[in-house]
Amino acid sequence: MLPRAFTQSLESDPSSPEPRRLSERVLALQQMLPLALLAAVMLYQISRHLIFPTNDHPAMFAIEFFVLGLGAPAVLWVTLHWIGQEIRARETAQAQADTRTRMLLEMQHRIKNNLQTVADLLALELARTPSSDAAQSLRDSVTRIKTIAAAHELLTADQVGATDILDLAARVAENARLAQILPSQTIQVRVTGESVRLNSKAATAFALVINELVSNSLEHGLRDCVTGEIEIGIAADDQRAYLVIQDSGAGLRAGFDAQRDAGLGLRIVRTLIEKDLRGMFTLDNARLPNLPLRGARAEFSFPLA
Repeated sequence: MLPRAFTQSLESDPSSPEPRRLSERVLALQQMLPLALLAAVMLYQISRHLIFPTNDHPAMFAIEFFVLGLGAPAVLWVTLHWIGQEIRARETAQAQADTRTRMLLEMQHRIKNNLQTVADLLALELARTPSSDAAQSLRDSVTRIKTIAAAHELLTADQVGATDILDLAARVAENARLAQILPSQTIQVRVTGESVRLNSKAATAFALVINELVSNSLEHGLRDCVTGEIEIGIAADDQRAYLVIQDSGAGLRAGFDAQRDAGLGLRIVRTLIEKDLRGMFTLDNARLPNLPLRGARAEFSFPLA
């Protein structure tokens, strides 16, 4: 058996001939088959009328020659020419689609790298900031930028223009947990539900919403908890996606109004859900006694069109 490295070098050798495309094979048949058919007809005519003479009328020789010797090869050539044109058109369309896909993949990859660079620069500035308020603002900005970068990374790794929000929610929630959790805390984040695919714009908005809601649970609901849990549930039908984010923290304070008392994070959440996702958002404490977690409960849904 050949070594794997050697076989890989053969597979990636640019000098190795590329396999012939289907249109090229049809072109070769278009050039050979009519000539082969003409040769077969001529052999038939010679063997029948010259080598083994028959009593057929001489006109039959001319009719057979023009019908079989000229007409059949011409029809075969035209048919193969039409088939070759159709195949070439499809190959051209596929090649253009592949080119656009590669360009989009490269664009997503560069966007992700640029966002990561911006996040790293802000992290450096965060290390030099003496003010706690400014440090918190920079930390939130770094987390948001990394959230957008994670969405673009999944778009690059998965398929262009769509990503699975189940994987995206798990990655974003983990990034938010690592950014907000204290060394003395043990907070678990669980993501369950159905796989739902969203386009690039909707996936980015969705990622930011998950980041803000998880960060809000960690910063407020679970701030004084040594241990805690955050559950994210995703469900969908043919028309809408439904999400629930619930924590085991202290919950919302009495009299809290999501419209009146919302901070920057919740305002971002409401704007993204209502404007970008065209959905609905509610935030309240868990009211059902059989729920495993009794802290704050955020719900939102949006159409999948």
